[in-house]
Amino acid sequence: MNNPSVGGFNSRAHRQFSEKLIHEMQNLPVYRIGEGHDVHRTVEGRPLILGGVDITAPFGLDGHSDADVLLHAVIDALLGATGQGDIGEWFPNTDSRWKDADSGELLRHVLESAINGKWQIVNLDCTISAEQPRLSDWKPPIRKRLAELLQVSESLLNVKAKSGEAVGPIGRGEAIAADVVVLLSQQSPKMET
Repeated sequence: MNNPSVGGFNSRAHRQFSEKLIHEMQNLPVYRIGEGHDVHRTVEGRPLILGGVDITAPFGLDGHSDADVLLHAVIDALLGATGQGDIGEWFPNTDSRWKDADSGELLRHVLESAINGKWQIVNLDCTISAEQPRLSDWKPPIRKRLAELLQVSESLLNVKAKSGEAVGPIGRGEAIAADVVVLLSQQSPKMET
């Protein structure tokens, strides 16, 4: 006959240890990763806004709102991490309310939803791909503005800029793109013991 308590695997102490371990694991934070991508065509006659910062350039980006490609990618990353769809569902380009909208305001709505869900940003990494203008000098003010908009320390954010190496629509200066990855955490509710 098999004795389930042989070796102590089903002993009372082992059960208590297992229950304590499960309880502690259930109180660990929940982590979610979100990814966002956006691309807009360059056009004359519009301002170029990246990460909420007005960038000096002879062109801007075409779009229904202010076409801030970086903030749109941030919004999609946050929505992806929290499982709330995408920017087109929240702010459809068929809705006149969002015509020429400040993308910082769109981000504010999404961030508020994330905060209400008890989510907080662990870190955010972004890449802006543009042939022109060169963005090296613009990275610090973009990072500062992102920190203000996201209500976090700049130390949690990273901004990178890449050129298109004269390849494809970005390399020909026909478009600017942004990619964002965000890690969010949410404290698990305390379990009753």
